[in-house]
Amino acid sequence: MPAIERVNILGVPDQHGLAALLGDRVLEARSDALMPQSQDGQTALAVFAAIQEDRLFFRQESICSINAPAQTLYREALVRMKVGDVVLPPGRFIPALERLSLMRPFDCFVLRRTIDAVRAMPGMNFGCNVSAQSARDDHWWESLFLELAAEPDLAARLIVEITESAPVSPIDARAFVRRLRALGVRVAVDDFGVGFSADAVRVSAPDIIKLDRSFMRRVRQGTYTVDQLGRLVRMARYITPLLVIEGIETPDDVRVAREAGAQWIQGYYLDAADTPSPMTV
Repeated sequence: MPAIERVNILGVPDQHGLAALLGDRVLEARSDALMPQSQDGQTALAVFAAIQEDRLFFRQESICSINAPAQTLYREALVRMKVGDVVLPPGRFIPALERLSLMRPFDCFVLRRTIDAVRAMPGMNFGCNVSAQSARDDHWWESLFLELAAEPDLAARLIVEITESAPVSPIDARAFVRRLRALGVRVAVDDFGVGFSADAVRVSAPDIIKLDRSFMRRVRQGTYTVDQLGRLVRMARYITPLLVIEGIETPDDVRVAREAGAQWIQGYYLDAADTPSPMTV
């Protein structure tokens, strides 16, 4: 499998292309990190090259009612990147962007494509991930916020999931969430129960909480009980009634989630997440 850091440097954007994607100030601030000899820099260059070359695409997972699987709360847009014949999941390139503080231009791109999907599919709700690192009400988001303000029906069908992989700035995150809510956008906290998700819950008072998929994996492995999962579900539902259990991979997982008190579930068992969606960019 080709490593992302081995992508030919001639295939990445030139300085003008990067400036257009990232903004001159970010490019200047991160120029050392983006040098080819830096593994994270090489990864970041490959990601933004993939944006320019239409090699980033999206797959969907549905958040379904546990008692009526045809009833969908929304569809989450999951980004993937093509490198040669290999499709890379976000875990292969997102950490490098986080370490280089380059998540905001990437998250803006993802939200832009998600908004396009909401617009193209009337009546369908879509969600996407935004890193806690990007949860700031600043110039990066202004054009997207103006679009959402002009289309309130569209904003009402959008869910922004704040991920737990980085610490949340309380002041910045609260301002970001207030702006989203004022536009009619719902806010979810992803991967609840691990990482920095508790911080995200405290500052965002989310509309939706999504339990990290690792809990279902631990139940399957016998290292976590259904009773423990049920207590976590009840705690989360004390914060918000809309609770999603992620990582549903088998019929038995559905049974466990139901016994734990979940109303909404998400995972490979419910739909083939590896099927490219109409959101291909």
